Amino acid sequence: MREARGTIVESAPLAGLDEGLRSQIGAARRAVYRSVSGFDGAATEVSGTFFLPSGKPPAGGWPVISFAHGTTGLTNDCGPSESPDLMGYASSVISLVTSGHAVAFTDYQGLGHPGRHAYLEPRSAAFDIIDAVRALRNLYPGIVSDKWLALGGSQGGQASWAANEYAGDYGDGLDLVGTIAFAPAADLSGLADGARNGTLTPDQVGLMPSVIAGLEVAQPDFVVSDYLRGPAAEHLGKLISCDEDKEQYFAQLRPEQVRPASAAAADRLTEILDTNALPQRPLAAPLYVANGSQDTLILPEWVSAAVSRACSRGGTVEHKEMAGRGHVDPDPGAEAYLWMQDRFAGKAAPSNCFSDR
Repeated sequence: MREARGTIVESAPLAGLDEGLRSQIGAARRAVYRSVSGFDGAATEVSGTFFLPSGKPPAGGWPVISFAHGTTGLTNDCGPSESPDLMGYASSVISLVTSGHAVAFTDYQGLGHPGRHAYLEPRSAAFDIIDAVRALRNLYPGIVSDKWLALGGSQGGQASWAANEYAGDYGDGLDLVGTIAFAPAADLSGLADGARNGTLTPDQVGLMPSVIAGLEVAQPDFVVSDYLRGPAAEHLGKLISCDEDKEQYFAQLRPEQVRPASAAAADRLTEILDTNALPQRPLAAPLYVANGSQDTLILPEWVSAAVSRACSRGGTVEHKEMAGRGHVDPDPGAEAYLWMQDRFAGKAAPSNCFSDR
């Protein structure tokens, strides 16, 4: 099974991509590749999109960025590869390509291709991201480097961070130079106490149906009805979908609809979220983390605690908490780009572990 990782099941030129965007790149394909489920070890098939810059590749091939998207939904129609603008990510991807990077952009298992999406299960996401690099190299043999960097925000920030932790063994044959994680959902164990106590923020209440639905995929004995009731349960299919009208269902959610039904259910939720929390192992490469001080979805103290634990495991971490920023706008811009370029250039990575940041 491991030998099949990243092999191409099917591929075709990427159809429907906005022509203004297509004109700026050298090649774009949609493909389905093989990967592995992180929670049961089963073979999986994952879709994604794959891009090359224009022109002649540098010596050693185009450096690779494995791009990890944030939450789109949990159903098969939620893969960015099915959207003309990659569900809003096209401009970010094209910016990376035009700056001289090949880009592997996974949909994640169960999005864009048949299967079920284990939302925020870190190992599956890590494997999807790593195997997307293998798929890119298989699509364009001989012109894509083995040097790669993972980049993502929110769900993608968690996925990129997890890929860093698993790259040391699962990523054999590839050379990870670093990872950038914006507003990473690294540790959501605080959601359990918030749900138990009724202290979730409105953003977190909206997140809970997706969290519960994702856990049910990875945990066969997980009982959704122990956690969701009323509109949260009745409209779960809509809440985790990519339907255009789903926002009206989010407006109906209230904290009591996502409160565990018993102390035992609350304890079970805490246990699973703790198990999924990062870090799970030492980092394989430097990590850059940026999050907003006003983030009401992934609380700043959650991110800081996860960073501190990664540092304690010997990681090289540069952490920036952006004052006044929320969940969707923590990107520090040029600083993160320069950090990325320095990693590809082989420069020593900075770290502010154990500083006041």
